[in-house]
Amino acid sequence: MTAPAAVYARCHLDDLTLRLARRALHTARFWWQEASAPLSSYQPGQCRRWAREALADATRLRRQLTALRALPHRHVSREQWARITAHATDPATTRRTG
Repeated sequence: MTAPAAVYARCHLDDLTLRLARRALHTARFWWQEASAPLSSYQPGQCRRWAREALADATRLRRQLTALRALPHRHVSREQWARITAHATDPATTRRTG
């Protein structure tokens, strides 16, 4: 007897991914402002690095959200979600062309 495949509601994943992307943008904004603050206790270069990392996370999450919203069904299997996540983090698909 095999275990049933895990299935997620697409709307739940959509909401979760959107929240994470918004949080990443908020984090990037915070660190970018912290880098230019005159009395900051952090190094400006480190703040900018953290801001770029958070911005990269937001971009990855936006790609996940776009792929998720393109699916025709209301449910997403664990395998589908793994493929979407892998595709969003794949360096070959993240490079800009043109």
